[in-house]
Amino acid sequence: MIFIHGVDIRAVDLNLLKAFDALIGERNVTRAAGRIGLSQPAMSHALSRLRGLFADDLFVRTQSGMEPTAHAREIAPLVTTAIEHIEAALNLGVGFDPAKSAGIFTAGMAEYAEVALVGRLAAAFAREAPRATLRLLPLNGAEAGEQLERGGIDVAVAHLRTLPNAIESRTLLRDPFVVILRKGHPIAAAPLSIEAYAAQSHILVSPRGDTSGAIDRILVDFGLRRRISLLVATYLALPAALAASDLIATVPSRTARQIAATAEIEMLPLPFDLSATMSMAWHRRAASEPAQAWFRSLLIDAAQDDA
Repeated sequence: MIFIHGVDIRAVDLNLLKAFDALIGERNVTRAAGRIGLSQPAMSHALSRLRGLFADDLFVRTQSGMEPTAHAREIAPLVTTAIEHIEAALNLGVGFDPAKSAGIFTAGMAEYAEVALVGRLAAAFAREAPRATLRLLPLNGAEAGEQLERGGIDVAVAHLRTLPNAIESRTLLRDPFVVILRKGHPIAAAPLSIEAYAAQSHILVSPRGDTSGAIDRILVDFGLRRRISLLVATYLALPAALAASDLIATVPSRTARQIAATAEIEMLPLPFDLSATMSMAWHRRAASEPAQAWFRSLLIDAAQDDA
C-alpha cells in the first residue's frame, strides 16, 4: 500500500492522480488540462477534490504560475508510483492492437535521428497502425528530460547525456561518420589522410549555429585545424552545396547513404574513428504501457541497419 496521512492513494481515482501529476509538471491549470485531455473547469474541479483529499492547498498561485506546496512536493513521487501501479494492474492481461488504435504517438527527435529513422519508422507505423498518427517534433538533446517529464513527448531520440532519475533510456545505434563530396572531387583519387582531410574546406551542419564540434577537438589532438567555409542548419542543404563546389562534409553513414541515393556524391572513410551515438529515452511512468512499449519497439526496429 502507498499511504499519505492514512490515505491509500492507489485507491484514489486514476484520473484524479493524473490531474495532480499534470499540475506538478505544468504548473498551470490550462496546460495541465490539455496534457491529459480535460476541460479547464474539469481540471479546476479535480484540483478542488485533491485539496479536500489531501487536506492541503497543494498549489500556491504566483506571478510565474502555480507553485507546489511542500506537502505537494512530498506527495509527487508517491503519486507517480501509484499511477504506475494502477496502470500496470489495468494493463495486466490486456493487449494493445495497433491496427485498431487512433492514438497520437509523439517522438522528439534530433535532426540526425529523424533523417536516420524516418523512412523505416513511417513505413512500419503506416503498416501496423493505419488509423493512428505519428508525430515527430524537433528536439535538442538537452531538453529531452524536461519534455518527457511534462509529457510533451512520448519518447526522445537524440544524443542524450545526463537524464533525470525518472527517465529510462537505451542506445539505439552507433553510426560511424564518413566524408561526402561531389563525384570527381580531386581528393577522391587516393586514400584520404588526416592531413589531407584537415586541409580541405568544410561544410558544418549545426542546427544551433555552433562553429565547431567533436571533429575539431580530435584534430587539435593531432596538431591540426580545419577551415569551416560553410555553416548550414540542416542536412537538406548539403547536396546542392557539395554539387556546386569542392567543399566536403562529414556526416553519419546513414545520412550519407540517403544523400547518395538522390545526389551525385561519393563517400570516403573518415581517416580517424568517430561515431554518432543515438539513444532513446522515455519516462518510467510509460514503461509498462502496452501502446508505448509497441511504439518503442518500432523505433528499435527502425534503428537496425541493414547496410
